[in-house]
Amino acid sequence: MSEALSRYQERRHQLVGSSQSVGGTLERVGDVLRRSVRLGLEGVEPALRALSRPQLEAWLSGLKPGELRSTLLRAAEEAIEVALGEGGEEAELWRTSAMEGLNARDRAASAVRALREWEGLHGELQGEAAQLKAGFLQALGNIDTALIPRARWFIPLNAYRREERDLLDPGERDRAWWFSARVHCDDLVVTWTAPVASLSPHLKSCAECREDLEEAAAVDSPPAHHLSADELWRFDMGMLSPEERARVDAHSSKCTECAQALSALEDGDEAIDEALGQEGGTAAARTSRAPSALRPGARHPEQREVLEERREFRVFLVRERQRVRLLVSPLEGRTLTAAVFLTPGKPSLKPIPGPEGLSFELGDDTGGRRSAHLSVQAGAEKLERDFSF
Repeated sequence: MSEALSRYQERRHQLVGSSQSVGGTLERVGDVLRRSVRLGLEGVEPALRALSRPQLEAWLSGLKPGELRSTLLRAAEEAIEVALGEGGEEAELWRTSAMEGLNARDRAASAVRALREWEGLHGELQGEAAQLKAGFLQALGNIDTALIPRARWFIPLNAYRREERDLLDPGERDRAWWFSARVHCDDLVVTWTAPVASLSPHLKSCAECREDLEEAAAVDSPPAHHLSADELWRFDMGMLSPEERARVDAHSSKCTECAQALSALEDGDEAIDEALGQEGGTAAARTSRAPSALRPGARHPEQREVLEERREFRVFLVRERQRVRLLVSPLEGRTLTAAVFLTPGKPSLKPIPGPEGLSFELGDDTGGRRSAHLSVQAGAEKLERDFSF
């Protein structure tokens, strides 16, 4: 622990008699405040009193908290490289870079803590400055809400995360999820590279690890049984029982191949309807034909509403079979990550990958208005927005 402790001791010494930016001062002050048991509080109050209100307001106006999300996502990718790589010097480079990403989130937490102490000495911020502070806190909250359920990405860094966590004052540790969440789940990493003969005591007792293992098993060993030709024919003819229809819907919601097969049947029906509607060669013949009823067991046509359109992706609200889902569809071959939260602070919905992008099941289309939060990252494009459905 001596190396990390020495680093923070050096940051405390930098509070006295050194010229630094407003943000740098706040981060250093917050680092000391959140580790006061080990570092003491020398230099904290003079450093805060030296910061004027105009300086704080200018600092707040220049913040770009959205960049922190990209930093953490990159840190997650680098942490995975630590686990899946061959070790050695390259792994150490990945580890160092990933930990710097986590430290960036920690410095933001320190700045918030120092800002709170500054207001205790100088009085609360007012007007536009107060709004900027609220926006900064909200942006950090959105980032945390999106990434806390994905804390397993940082498990390969656990030895170093524990070191950082233990330097924090006890009351700060749980709040610093980037250092503390899943910090004892080291055994899970072993299962990422090879099957294990038996589960360790931790993997048996940790509910989060068991859930991760169940999800991994579903990916590694997907159900072998696709819809048979007979089931597809009976579906097309409307001859499935309610129980069979339910199984078809459940399977096709997770199986891309079978969903495409059912979609092809629907496209065929539309082509037939269009051909029949054009018989006679007149517009009257096409429009006077009464719409045909859906066959029993067939899928209802979906209705799509464009919620958001960006250069690199589109977001659709899709209503189908009395259910509603959100579809985030990348453009121009882009890759993207997305998360949907029905309740703040709760885990995000599980995305269902498909040929059009990532789909999120929002539940039954009951007609009542509900709300959720969407977070999307696609290349340089970022989106954070609430929506109703």
